[in-house]
Amino acid sequence: MKKLCAILALALVLAMTLAMTVSAGPHGIVENAPITFTKTTPTVDGTINGDEGWSTSALMNAETLGYYWHQNPLTMDGNVKFAWDEENFYYCADIVEGLSAVREADGFVYEEGSNQFNYSTGEDWIDVDTNDPTLHYGYDGDVFGLMIDPLNIFIEYGFTGNQDYTPWYLIGLFEGDVAKMYRQKVNAGDITDQVKVEGKKTDKGWCFEAAIPWDIIIKDVEDITYSECIINKADLFKDGAVIKTSCIYQDRFIDEEAGEVATFGRYITAPTTLADGNPGHAGSGDNAMSCGITLNVSNPASSNDDSATGDDTEFVTDESGNAVTDASGNKVTQKATSKTTTKKATTGTTTGGNAAQTFDMGIAIAVGALAVSGIGLVASKKRR
Repeated sequence: MKKLCAILALALVLAMTLAMTVSAGPHGIVENAPITFTKTTPTVDGTINGDEGWSTSALMNAETLGYYWHQNPLTMDGNVKFAWDEENFYYCADIVEGLSAVREADGFVYEEGSNQFNYSTGEDWIDVDTNDPTLHYGYDGDVFGLMIDPLNIFIEYGFTGNQDYTPWYLIGLFEGDVAKMYRQKVNAGDITDQVKVEGKKTDKGWCFEAAIPWDIIIKDVEDITYSECIINKADLFKDGAVIKTSCIYQDRFIDEEAGEVATFGRYITAPTTLADGNPGHAGSGDNAMSCGITLNVSNPASSNDDSATGDDTEFVTDESGNAVTDASGNKVTQKATSKTTTKKATTGTTTGGNAAQTFDMGIAIAVGALAVSGIGLVASKKRR
């Protein structure tokens, strides 16, 4: 009986290990350096203007992108820039497609220009299990996605399970250079009419500019965590605040043999090391831990100007509710509490869903099985 328990527990351990080590980049990931995130209001017209205050570029290349699904090599390159104001989160990207590459598995050479940019024609049902429509990437052409974790709150509150996602914002370009945005993982659907997004095809690929209202992002964070994470908008604009993001590229190509569009590869700017200590290229790729771009908010005015952050001031009162005055007779003030949070989420399982998980009987059984397997293996070793 003990031997049977040990075998079953070992099988469980192996299954859990396989579930946690989905294939990613073959040689690791070099994380983008932290980026200074400055206040500006760029014009969202699809033409990236260097004079509009955009940040330095986050790079999407062979070093910074993980290979999470197909093993095909990277045949694209991208530069992504960011900005903010009190209303919107801004980002833009210039994507080069059709680069030459060699497939490591068999040495096959993709000639330059063989995998060009593809317009979308509708929603994405490529490689999708129709029983779970939440898995698709918005549109059926090349798609640029953004994962975002404002204030690194997902990690701070324990959302580190394989099924713990941040909101996704996915951009596709349609014929006539019509850019659209699709929200995924929470409140899924086309949200083009709620945001600003413009793009166009270029000689080497495509580019776009986008603005997502902070109010949408804050609401999506609250919804996807079932109100475990509540963000005060003013905190986003404080000097030194951290916004974590990751860029996803869903690269499509024309499969000549099948006569249809297919997926060439999925690539994500994951961190070098995940929050759980594992290397970035060994993670599942698309969950909250994979936000590998750090944006450091630059807003010096917030340190000495309450209006820069929206903080209110309030009068200090005594036990009777009367205002306290200083030696000069001036009312003493203090900053109002600005950040509202809830209890830390209990997450981190590989079996759970999208938000806070409870410690259920299944986990208890798994822990017990691990303990039994350890005892069984030790006993077996001693008997030898």
